[in-house]
Amino acid sequence: MKKSLLFITAILFTTVLFAQGNVVDAADTANADKMTTYSLKEIVINAPGEILLGEFNDKSRKGQGLGKEAYYFENSIGEGAVLKAFLFKVYRARYNTKLNVRFYEKKEFMQDVYVDNDTISYASYIPGNEIKTKEITVNIEPGQKGTVEIDLSGYDIIMPQNGLFVSLELMGYFDERGNAVKGIKYKDMTRIDFHPTTTDNYCALAQVQGRDETFWINCNKSIKSDFKYGFKHEPSKSILVAPNFGLKVARK
Repeated sequence: MKKSLLFITAILFTTVLFAQGNVVDAADTANADKMTTYSLKEIVINAPGEILLGEFNDKSRKGQGLGKEAYYFENSIGEGAVLKAFLFKVYRARYNTKLNVRFYEKKEFMQDVYVDNDTISYASYIPGNEIKTKEITVNIEPGQKGTVEIDLSGYDIIMPQNGLFVSLELMGYFDERGNAVKGIKYKDMTRIDFHPTTTDNYCALAQVQGRDETFWINCNKSIKSDFKYGFKHEPSKSILVAPNFGLKVARK
């Protein structure tokens, strides 16, 4: 059972380091005709009729390196909810950093856990099919920190009635001339704010060390499962975290 726990821990560790070995040279692949780029400062204003979903205002505890971080937002408005803005907090940036914002449907499934030569299953959810939109790229500048708000009002993205995932995904690091910088050390990675949570809404793209394939993992559900079946007790509250992501929505 300890082996199972170590396996999951290795996966989660790799989600933090995922960007190091998989940085994409966006300068060679970006199409300016279909890309919207933001370089934003700290500002948060709620327009009349807007609701801020998520855990954006929770007190931040630490910064965590970026790979592909997704958060599930429940639709509390119902039919006709349209996305207005996505928010996150930069903890630290030492290089010019390009990020993508993507949207995914919620995929529900039964996760199998192997315990004492037996299989136990529990309900989980992760990002599913991508909700296609015009590409949204965010530029983070060296030294930038604090709130970043991305205007989504021009994209006419309707929120599914069962909610959706919003994912912040690293494209790459660049120098002052726009050249891609490879081999970024862990201590120099751009970090975003995370905080302790009681929810299971945070997912990350994981990679088993030594293999090429990647997959989404519901981080907190996996940790809770490992502790429940491996150590027979609840995990420490400090282990369960989520990014400070927020989503402004309004009725169309």
